[in-house]
Amino acid sequence: MNVRTNLQVGASCYTVKSGDSLSTIAKTYYGSASSSNVNKIYYSNKATIGSNPNVIYPGQKLYIP
Repeated sequence: MNVRTNLQVGASCYTVKSGDSLSTIAKTYYGSASSSNVNKIYYSNKATIGSNPNVIYPGQKLYIP
């Protein structure tokens, strides 16, 4: 598992829970599950998530820019 340790000011670290998706996380943090918000989270965490943005696992730590 890759965990970012160089968080920028205003950034967050989120631990994925059962039932989460990048869309629900984007809506929680940005107020919208738009594709640009989902992509922002995905591309910031691609090394952790892998090649399929539709598959995330409980316990993964995601950087929220």
